[in-house]
Amino acid sequence: MLTTKQKLGNNGEAAAVQFLKKDGHTIISRNFRYGRSELDIVSLKDEILVISEVKSFVSPPLSAAEYRVNQAKQRQIIKGAFGFLAQFPQYENKPVRFDVIIVDFSTFPIKITRHEAAFWDEQGWGDF
Repeated sequence: MLTTKQKLGNNGEAAAVQFLKKDGHTIISRNFRYGRSELDIVSLKDEILVISEVKSFVSPPLSAAEYRVNQAKQRQIIKGAFGFLAQFPQYENKPVRFDVIIVDFSTFPIKITRHEAAFWDEQGWGDF
C-alpha cells in the first residue's frame, strides 16, 4: 500500500510526464533505478537526453521546492545517469541535461514549473 507521500510523488510524476509530452518530449523511462539512485523521468527532445527530477507538494514548502534537490541529491542523480547510459548505450553520444520540475498541487489548476539545466556535473563526467 502506498503512503500519502508516494501517491503525491506518483501523481506529480504523471503530471510532469504529460507536461513533457505536450512539449515534444519522448518519454524513455520512468523511475529508472541504478543502485541507490532513481531517475524520475528520462526523455528525449531535440536529440538531448533530458533527466528530470520531479518535486511535488500540496501545501507550499517554507523554502523554494527547488532547494530539495541539494548537491547530494544532484550527485545521486548524476550517478543514476551513468547507470542509465551504461544500460542503454544507444544514448551515450547524446548531450545530457538535468532539469527540475516542480508540481504545485496547492492551486487549481495545478502549476508546473520547469527549471531547464538546473544543475550539471561540475566535476566532469566519469569522476565518480
